[in-house]
Amino acid sequence: MPSSLTVRCVALCLLSAGVPVAAAAEPGPPVAPADALHIATLPLEIVMVTASHGGSLLRDTPAAISRRDHDAIEAHKPTFIGEVLNTVPGVYMTDLGNEQHSMSIRQPLSYSAVYLYLQDGIPIRPLGLFNHNALYEINLAGVGAIEVIRGPAASLYGSNSVGGTINFLTAAPAGPGGQLGLHRSDQGLRRLDARLSGRTSGDAPDLGVQLAGYSSRRDGGWQDYNSAEKDALTGRLDWRLDARTELVTVLSYNRLRTDMPGSLYAHDYQQRPEFSYHRFTYREVEATRFSSTLTGDWLAAGPSTLTLYARDNTTEQLPSYLVFDSARDATAATGRWNDSRFTSLGLDLRQQFDADWLDARLVVGATGEFTRSDFREHQLAITRDPSSGRYLDYRVDSNRRDYHTDLDNRAVYAQLELSPLPDTRLVLGARRDQIEYDYRNRKQPGPVSGAPSERRRFEESSARLGLSWAPRTNHTLFASWAEGFTPPEVSALYGRLDVPDLAASRFSNIELGWRAELDRLPLTFDLTLYQLRGRDEVVNYSVAPGQSEPRNAGRTRHRGVEFGLEWTPSPHWQVAAAGAYSEHRFDDYRVSTTLDYSGRRMPAAPAWLGTVELRWHPAALGGLTLSLEGVYLDHYWMNNANSVRYDGHALLNLRASYLAGPWRFWLKAQNLTDRHYAEVAASSYSGAGDYLPARQDTFTPGAPRTLTLGLEYRWGSSQ
Repeated sequence: MPSSLTVRCVALCLLSAGVPVAAAAEPGPPVAPADALHIATLPLEIVMVTASHGGSLLRDTPAAISRRDHDAIEAHKPTFIGEVLNTVPGVYMTDLGNEQHSMSIRQPLSYSAVYLYLQDGIPIRPLGLFNHNALYEINLAGVGAIEVIRGPAASLYGSNSVGGTINFLTAAPAGPGGQLGLHRSDQGLRRLDARLSGRTSGDAPDLGVQLAGYSSRRDGGWQDYNSAEKDALTGRLDWRLDARTELVTVLSYNRLRTDMPGSLYAHDYQQRPEFSYHRFTYREVEATRFSSTLTGDWLAAGPSTLTLYARDNTTEQLPSYLVFDSARDATAATGRWNDSRFTSLGLDLRQQFDADWLDARLVVGATGEFTRSDFREHQLAITRDPSSGRYLDYRVDSNRRDYHTDLDNRAVYAQLELSPLPDTRLVLGARRDQIEYDYRNRKQPGPVSGAPSERRRFEESSARLGLSWAPRTNHTLFASWAEGFTPPEVSALYGRLDVPDLAASRFSNIELGWRAELDRLPLTFDLTLYQLRGRDEVVNYSVAPGQSEPRNAGRTRHRGVEFGLEWTPSPHWQVAAAGAYSEHRFDDYRVSTTLDYSGRRMPAAPAWLGTVELRWHPAALGGLTLSLEGVYLDHYWMNNANSVRYDGHALLNLRASYLAGPWRFWLKAQNLTDRHYAEVAASSYSGAGDYLPARQDTFTPGAPRTLTLGLEYRWGSSQ
């Protein structure tokens, strides 16, 4: 397996040489004029890339899928991806600071490996090495559109595609043009964005190149310990060799270095939310991804696609959540520093077969991926100030963990689409995955150093059945059933001497949906009812604050309704709303002979969540657009026993943008009313014994009112 330096060098050389890359990437359209209000819900004739590993009309897609295009991303001027994703029905992404996050899609707010994050249809991380923060490895400046499938899509994409699948489609090169932007917030954030694009015109060979990226720095602001820096760059090269053959190359690099202020106990959260117990906790990530796709219409049956991809990732951290107070000495604590690295190589082969019979289309494919992963961890002895609660200094005490894991994933998949009756579309999909972990402990096995070396194998099958019916050109009804699965994570299996008897989690989802465009109003909306059942779902059982262990919950049930709408009562006004009502329960979860959470609501599972936005484009000021957005998160239980509750919150955000020729000026006011709230609230109280809120309840405080001012200049095709 090549070293990380080799992977990066090869990727850079191939990009400069114009070798192909990733399929399913997305054109980068020019910015809409200021008087064109963005439509967040979608015309039924739009092509969705993610639903079929190629492209299908939304009206023919029997799945709960949403899309946010280039204009929607630009309208939000996001410094955090959640600002865009939270406008998707049923999606809520928590902001843990400096692009760190957790997610909720048909699941509670959690860190679990039940989401699949893709770039151009390729997972940004390998299976078995899920990171709930993985989207800080995305360069949003280089994205042309985002597509979100809610519910399982494992029949196409495999492991972790359970609660939802998010696909970031890289913007394609346009004509000569570019963009340069600068913005700054009153909370210490400074960011520079740049994009350059060019394309030759005429017959093949046709060549297009685009570079897009940003560099941000954060110092100061409302928290007394939360500095960060991020650098991100995406390069894409399109090369059409002839009328039937295209090569596309994408290379992305993301580096993030951030302090980790951590959560607060209840008293500090209420009295001094800006405070942090930490002074040296941090996370530093470097992620490089390369993909190369060759697409050709060489066979009369349909297009052929070959994708080669590689990943190189390093994460070094001294995380706040791995610092633990001593039970005996108030001046002492322990912590852990760890360093994880992986490199991956993968290949995906795909062939499409089109037939006139019932307007059929069959896509068959095979994927092979091999990952080498290394993990080291050191035990730290920490000095603590008992009067303030701050951790002052640390020293390395011992080497705690040192292991290597090879992860091998091979899969075959197929999806058949046909129209058995007029205005209907039937979709059948299936996938078979073979997953192998080859774990090698470099230390003597023990309670701290971990389990003995072993090989473990999982074989999983997943299927999908869906039917859409369009009785009118502007109405679609659909029903679908789909399966998903997640194998246990490497860290869950091998974090202790006794390998837990963790089974792969299995999920089945059934849903009914309705999408419509009512031209007379005009109103566009979508509505989906779902029920997702889990078996052997891996949950984190809180032993103490900051300490948890993985366990299989017997059965879980997730059900609800998701809705989204756009109403344009006049050319100058628009209302958009997206939200969900859901219920997440343990059907069967017996922790011990004395603790039984069966029938309880899962923690961090609000019943209601959503956003509502009012947009105004005054006729007298042709370049001005104003929007007022409300974000709502309902109350939820903080613990499995359903005895400690967070009251939820509602936030207001204001955005203003003014376009004057090639210049754009914009302002954001987030948390306009300066609401005191928590991004995450949790309690380790089990429901048995004494309840000690001062030491069992923790909160990650949300940001106060934040003002951001930006200036942007565009030229050429970017105008």
